[in-house]
Formats: sequence, C-alpha cells, structure tokens
Amino acid sequence: MRLYHILLAGLFFLTACDNTKESTTESPKSEDTTKDTVVTETPTYPEEGRFNDFAKFIAGSEGRPESELKALESSDTWQAYRMNLDNLWLKTNKKLPTIKDWTKQELSDVNTSGGTLFYPFSGADFLHADLFFPEHDHIVMMALEPVGDFADLNAKNNEGTLTAYLNGLKRAMNAILRLSFFRTIAMASDFQSEMDGTLHVLVHFMSRTGHDLMYQEKVAIQPDGSLTNDLTIVADSAYIGNRFYFRKAGEEKVKTLTYFAVNVQNSPYVSRGGLVAKGLEDRTDLVNYFKKIDIKTTYLKSASYLMHRHDSFSIIRNLILDESEYVLQDDSGIPVKYFDQNKWDLTFYGTYSFPISLFAERHQEDLKEIYLKKEMKVKPLPFGIGYQYRQGTSNLMLARKK
Repeated sequence: MRLYHILLAGLFFLTACDNTKESTTESPKSEDTTKDTVVTETPTYPEEGRFNDFAKFIAGSEGRPESELKALESSDTWQAYRMNLDNLWLKTNKKLPTIKDWTKQELSDVNTSGGTLFYPFSGADFLHADLFFPEHDHIVMMALEPVGDFADLNAKNNEGTLTAYLNGLKRAMNAILRLSFFRTIAMASDFQSEMDGTLHVLVHFMSRTGHDLMYQEKVAIQPDGSLTNDLTIVADSAYIGNRFYFRKAGEEKVKTLTYFAVNVQNSPYVSRGGLVAKGLEDRTDLVNYFKKIDIKTTYLKSASYLMHRHDSFSIIRNLILDESEYVLQDDSGIPVKYFDQNKWDLTFYGTYSFPISLFAERHQEDLKEIYLKKEMKVKPLPFGIGYQYRQGTSNLMLARKK
C-alpha cells in the first residue's frame, strides 16, 4: 500500500462572479418596455506567475524574464538537468501521438461536454489523465502519497541541495515514463527526500504537456462533502487537499485538478510507520464528497488490484459503479464480474492472459474467456500501458453506462 501523509501547500482565495444588468429597449411602436437581460461575465480565476515559473523550471523550460528562478537557469546544474530530461522524454514523446490518436477514435463520446474525471490510486500521474481525457474540465486525483509543497529552489541552491532535489524528481518520473506507472515503495522513499510529495511530478507533467499552472490553493472537505478554501471554519479532522488551476498554453479555458492524500479502503489503514488513516466506513465526509463531484468518468490504471478484494474495498468500488457514466481501466481496476451487462456496455482492447507474477492471485478467468472468444471482437491496443506496459501485452476495458 502507498504511504499516507498529511497534505501541505496552498495559498489564497478563488473569486468568481456573475453580474446582472438591466437593459431598456424601445419597441417599434415607440412604447417604452423594460426587459431584464442577464449578462454573465467570464469567471475570474486567481493567477500568480511564480507558480508557472516553478513548473517550467522543473520541467526543463525557461520561464519569464522576471522569474525569480531566472538566474538558476544558467547554472550547470539546471542545464545538465534539462538535457537529461529531454533524453528521458524521448521514448515517451514518440508514444504520445499514438495514444492521442487512439483517444480521438475510441474516447470521442467520453470527451464531449467536459465533466469531472475521477482518478483514484493515481499517484502523481497527470500525464495519462491528460492524454486520455483532454476535454474534462475537472480532475480529482487520490492516493496515499502526500502532495508536498512548492520548494524554494533558490534556497535549495544556496544550501547545496538543489542537485539532490532535481535528481529525486528525475528518479520519480523515470518510472511513469519508462513503465507507465509509479512504484509504490520507490515513491515512499522519493517523497521523504528533498522532493516531499506528488506536487513536483504533477506540475512537471502539467508543464511538459503544454499547460500553464496559474495558481494553487488548499481546500478542505466539509461534513456534507462540499469543498471550502476557508480553512478557518473546518474541523481539525477535515481532509485538506490541494486544488490547482491550469490551462492549455494559448487557450482561455481554465481547468482544475484537486488532489487528496486519503485512504479509500473500507477500514483504517496502518502504514509501515504506524500512521493510522480511517477508512470510508468512518469517513462519511469523503463518501459525501464522491457523490457531490458529479463523476463523469473514472480512470483506473495500475491500481494494485485493490478493488478485487471483495470486502475491504467494496465501498469505493460500489461508488465508482454507481456514480460514473464511463469507466476506463486495465485489469487491475474493478473485476469484470462486477459490471452488470444489463447496465453497462463493455468494449475490450489489447491482450489479457494473466497478471504479472506479483499479482498472480488476481487472475480473472472470466476476463480471459472474454479475450479468447472470437465473437467478442476485441479491439487492438496500439500502445503499452499499466503493469504489462510493453506493447502487445497490455489491456484496457471501456465501460459505458446504458
């Protein structure tokens, strides 16, 4: 299981407003009539350049001329880091067009009309969330890893720890780029170093995928499941998460990503360090939150087969099935037997025979039979993803609620 920590980060306050104006028009008969015309202004979002400066720096891109990190860009440390990143991304960059083309062809209906993407067991994997669901307006990611905080990179440089920080970031990203998933034990080690959480990988991926990071703030889940950024009114036991505001470079549409480090199994989770996190049987606030976010799509990848456990992850499994319109997953997500085919249309892609040896006991014989039946017309999957990340060994299933 992944390591649970308390979330840190955050800052200020989001404001948005709609104004109503009264407009008077004259009729063709010269009789004065008054009509109420509602004029909806474009919502305004908080924005501070320093957030995007940070994201660009750790993504290996040059920031604004006025960036406080500008002087560091000429350092040998950053120049070497930038070159190593470009080499690290070479293989991934070749793979991205194939995934994007597949997404346009197979997920066109899923990606219409925006909506909320729910990505539990995500780690810091913004990359695949963006690749498969580029039109979703809101992303909710959950894992056990802490989110961490924005690092003072100038201070790290002065302290002599900047190189260690950048090396830790490269090490953490190597798994998701090379394997398509994060290794739990490796992440636990990485996030107790100079790089203190998922935030660093998240915003790296945002920048590398062509997004500008506008702002970031703390938010808390209230008992009824609603979110607030006024932390003075929440209980000490409230879950505190981080909400990021970002947009595609050159576009006006603003999206959000909200990340919480939480335990989503039914019962309490005890970490290796002895930290206890209550489960969904006790955390009705978190269950209420799931029901309030209006989930359009759930994405499950490299999910450690946790929802194969009939009793210990039944609450989150049932919430996903009840609340989602679409589910895209590999075989490590929800076992196929839980998808009532009177309620779901299922489309299968790629290849399935057995899980990797680490999860051999999670084999699904009924899923194997589906892939063996010629009449099922399983569609090809032109890329590798998940635990069986080599092309030709991977599988995906798309469930559409009827």
